[in-house]
Amino acid sequence: MKNRVLMVMTRDIPQDVSNGRERTLSFIRKAIGDHMDVTEFKIRSVFEDGGWRAKIGAAVRVGWSVLRGAPCALQVAMFSHPRKRTALLRAVETIKPDVIYFDGIRLVDYAILVRRSVPGCRIVVDFDDLMSRRANILREQDFPLSAGYLEKSIPGPFVRLANARLVRNAFLGYEAFALKRQERAAIDSSHAVTLVSTEDAQSLRRSLTNDEAVKTHVIAPPMHALVPMRRPTAPFRFVFIGSDRQLQNRLAIEYLVALWARIRPATPLVIYGRMAGRYAPVPNVEFAGFAPTQADVYTGCSIALCPAFLRGGIKSKVLEAVSYGCVPVGNEAAFEGLGFHDEALAMSDARLERFVADPAADLDRVVAAATRFAAYCEQHFSMPVFDRRWRELIAPPAGSPS
Repeated sequence: MKNRVLMVMTRDIPQDVSNGRERTLSFIRKAIGDHMDVTEFKIRSVFEDGGWRAKIGAAVRVGWSVLRGAPCALQVAMFSHPRKRTALLRAVETIKPDVIYFDGIRLVDYAILVRRSVPGCRIVVDFDDLMSRRANILREQDFPLSAGYLEKSIPGPFVRLANARLVRNAFLGYEAFALKRQERAAIDSSHAVTLVSTEDAQSLRRSLTNDEAVKTHVIAPPMHALVPMRRPTAPFRFVFIGSDRQLQNRLAIEYLVALWARIRPATPLVIYGRMAGRYAPVPNVEFAGFAPTQADVYTGCSIALCPAFLRGGIKSKVLEAVSYGCVPVGNEAAFEGLGFHDEALAMSDARLERFVADPAADLDRVVAAATRFAAYCEQHFSMPVFDRRWRELIAPPAGSPS
């Protein structure tokens, strides 16, 4: 008899999705669903699915938590619905799942509720990124807030107020403090938690006891090797893919455009993705708009530029380039959390500038490192490895530690 799994989600997962968190969630659902009976249950934020009473209730949740000395993060409070708690318990009673998967720290209240109400059910909380660390990084580097997939639901004036510098720093400091407490609560209430980054996992484990630390697991998004790693052919071009609506992409695009304006390399840079901002014309920089397929980006003459300036999680565009046999070059932050480091790919600023100015001069070393990295990715991030890790996490083999 198949195990029954209830996946408690914060968003819809399209059938066809090519990037981002939704892509990872679709692979998780498939890995589990191929061997188990899966039912989905949606819990949306008060900005997506709730009137004024729900929004006021979220504000009260935060205020009361502060008065009790157990602060609740705003991103947790905005998913707190009394009626959804009742509906979730009703679904658990009807489905009688063996395992309940929770999509993110934002659903920690529901994980605690289920653990108290149905103590015999296995609970897995998928942290994805370590959000307390992300909040600290944003505050320390004075980066603006981004609402992510909730951008269309949260009123613009609310986002603009939150991004006023004093408000933003206070908000991020509060979120980091509250999220650390709630991450511990999620671990206490679950049998396993997952993260995508080894760096995030190490940061979390430093604050845990040994019994808590063994519950933490790292499962990166999968990489499907479509094309073997290849040496780019001349004439070369550098490519970057990603919309500047996402903070991490905007920071990289601004850096790359400024780099081309300053050193005027002969090799062109082609930037793919739908852009919200406007950029001054720079010689040899082309904004190519939305790419019909990734294969149109990672051509045989392309070198993927993947500099990163927002740490935390992992940078999936690095794995995406490798899957198309395209050499990925970036900085140390671009390769953080993957468990692989080679200075030929994770370049210093000075070395990256030299490579951009003359890619042929060091291409042999770069391609050799990329070939080693591709083999490492195949060993650690392939689809079969991803599927096996998720299946064993959801339903551990008999006799294994839970």
